[in-house]
This record gives sequence, structure tokens and C-alpha cells, in this order.
Amino acid sequence: MFNQEIVKKLQIEAELFLKNSKLVVNGIEIFPKEIEIYYYQKKVFEDGSVHRNELQSNRPNHFYVHRNGLNRESPYKPRNRAGVDFVISNHDNVYYSYLLRSAVVADGNPIVGPNNLLKAISEKSGLSNYSDLENTIVKVEPTDMPYDVLFSKRINLGKNANEYSEEELRGVLCDESFKISKYPGKEKMIVDFLSKRNRIGRENACKYAKEYLGYVPKDIKTL
Repeated sequence: MFNQEIVKKLQIEAELFLKNSKLVVNGIEIFPKEIEIYYYQKKVFEDGSVHRNELQSNRPNHFYVHRNGLNRESPYKPRNRAGVDFVISNHDNVYYSYLLRSAVVADGNPIVGPNNLLKAISEKSGLSNYSDLENTIVKVEPTDMPYDVLFSKRINLGKNANEYSEEELRGVLCDESFKISKYPGKEKMIVDFLSKRNRIGRENACKYAKEYLGYVPKDIKTL
């Protein structure tokens, strides 16, 4: 069994990223709202769902646009299937990045879905050529998002993920965007989050659910 301490460390880092970071590329601001964590280190954390393209390794503060292959010359996935990762890794042979699933781009409305987000970033940044987008340094600037981060399993993983598919490596910022956006599994995330916060009490849990979902799920009413 792999090391659960790594899962916890990844969750802590993702939470800090969502709460405290905005990305700036070619002059436009990107406020990540929903990410999935992808981390692979041989004999340490071998998550088979990680692409392991060389652009995900030792290349911090850059984007990686999804490819069908392991090197930078591999062809991009078809445009309706491609997504974009923000690379965290600063070590060779460690593949570590965040799939950007949802974000606010250039003061617009929340954009949900990896492919929709890739299109918005490339269009609004003026970096419509994916190679240019990947080669441009992404600045990480401080921001303050005083909201909770909810975690769940990642979405639509293939069979290569194996046991890693059960880990809660998808983080979502529970803010104003959460209220209005159609994130997958919103109710379950709220129920799981509030169920773990035993000290909050049923009344406060109901208020929390009502605020962010617009209703109170049955499982919260019976806490």
C-alpha cells in the first residue's frame, strides 16, 4: 500500500494553492477554483493515471497541454479532449501537476471543464498556439480566498489509476463560484465535508449546506 502521508501532503499543498494563489500568464489573471492533483514518483507513489510526459517533470511555473505520449514532441490530444495542467514539479523524474478543471479567467464568469478552460486561457491570453502557451512562464501571485477547500475522488480516471482512483485528490474551493457553477458531485462534497466536521453541529451544518447548495440534503438533516 502506498504512503498515505503523501496523499495528505498533496492535499495540504493543493489547499494552500487554491486559497492563496492566482496565476498570471501573458498579462491575464487566472483564479483556480477546481483542480485535480497528479503526482508520480517511481517506487514511491506510482499513480498510473499520471501522463508522465516530460513537460510535467522539473518544469515549475509552466503549463502542460495534454498529449498522447511521453515527450514534448508527442502529438496533442484532440482539441475537444485536451486539458491543461499547471506544473508543480521541480525535480527530475518526479511528475507533479494540477489539472485545472475550473477557474475564473480575466474577470469573467467561472469556466467549468478542463477543455473549456484550456480554450479560454489560450484565447484570452493571446497564446492560441499551445506550444507558445507551454513555453510562457506562468507567474504565481498571492491572493486571499478565505474559504474551505473540499476534496473528493478525481473524475473519469482510466483503469491505469488502480488503487489511486480511490484517493481524494480533487480539490474545490467552496466560494461564490461554487454556488453558481455546475461542478460534478457538489452535494456529495458538501455532505462528506460536513460529516467530518462533527463539532459544527447540525444547525450550523444545515446553514452551511443551504448557503452553498441552496438546499439541505437529507444526510445533513440527520447528522
